[in-house]
Amino acid sequence: MTDEKKNDEKTEIIEEKKSVSEEKGKEKKAEVKAETEKVVAKEETTEKADKEIKKEAGSSSNNNEPAQKEVEAKSETSKDNKEKDDSEKVEGIEKKVKKDLGNLNYYSELRSDIPEIRSGDISKVFYRVVEGGKERVQIFEGTVIAIKNGGIAKTITVRKTSFGISIERIFPLNSKLVQKIEIIKHSRVRRAKLYYLRKLKGKAARLKELR
Repeated sequence: MTDEKKNDEKTEIIEEKKSVSEEKGKEKKAEVKAETEKVVAKEETTEKADKEIKKEAGSSSNNNEPAQKEVEAKSETSKDNKEKDDSEKVEGIEKKVKKDLGNLNYYSELRSDIPEIRSGDISKVFYRVVEGGKERVQIFEGTVIAIKNGGIAKTITVRKTSFGISIERIFPLNSKLVQKIEIIKHSRVRRAKLYYLRKLKGKAARLKELR
């Protein structure tokens, strides 16, 4: 009998615990429902307020549309005028620069003491070389095989052969390092660029002197 009483007491305790837990679960569910309802109500109010604000903004924009269009049109015309003025100024500056570059008198570094050089001329170029603070003049004698560019960037290509080895150097005519140029003789040539001399050796590479 004692065992049966104990079992009955245990079952009663378990049932009481279950009933308590069920009541707590119901209370929690009720609280969750109340919170969700509050959240839904807040969202609905915010949506309504947003709709009202949008309606007011749309009505005000409709009323102000013509004024805004006028302002935009004025701003566009002013921008176009500014762009046209800027483009005209840039074009004028470019034209002036091109004219100045075309006139050789524009360059103060342009030299007038250099003789007229043609392709095929055998010339001596006196070139100044600076080494370790000392300066010396190096003479380079050879045939002018090419003349490139014009104006301030004019260059000549001089070719010579020494001990069976051919050497070519390019000299800028308007450089201050070129002390002077002497023309020894003129040759009879029918081309402006004498690059074919690179393939010839000995007597075949000679040019006929112009007399």
